[in-house]
Amino acid sequence: MAIRKRHWLWNTVIALTIVICLAAFILHSKNWIRQEEGGFTLISGFYYSEVHYDSIKQVSIVPRIPEMERENGFSAWAIEKGIFRDTVQGLEGIRVYVDNLKNPKIMLQQGESPLIYFNFKDSLETASFYENLLEALEKKEPEN
Repeated sequence: MAIRKRHWLWNTVIALTIVICLAAFILHSKNWIRQEEGGFTLISGFYYSEVHYDSIKQVSIVPRIPEMERENGFSAWAIEKGIFRDTVQGLEGIRVYVDNLKNPKIMLQQGESPLIYFNFKDSLETASFYENLLEALEKKEPEN
């Protein structure tokens, strides 16, 4: 029986596909925060949200996110990322950047924008960011 060799083009396509899939997973597997003047940007792969301290209405720690339907995004193990819809309350466009579903999450609402739920893999990092966020909001209060 003759051994069939695969064409070099197909080998390249397969290798490139694997590299792209791994890169997408690595980009989405962690939340990155970029601190800016007057706010921060929350980045996770293709998804990002700009948060300005002036527009924050409510911020709290919640033990779990409510049951929602995914409009787009993904779930893998304890990671949940994407844009969701709350069918009970009728809210759409809820942003979820959860690195670990078992840990507490920060729920943030700014202005008329939909809710944002996020946390980090390490619960201590999430708690530390929450405390820093509360301090930044307290510093903002006397100016208004």
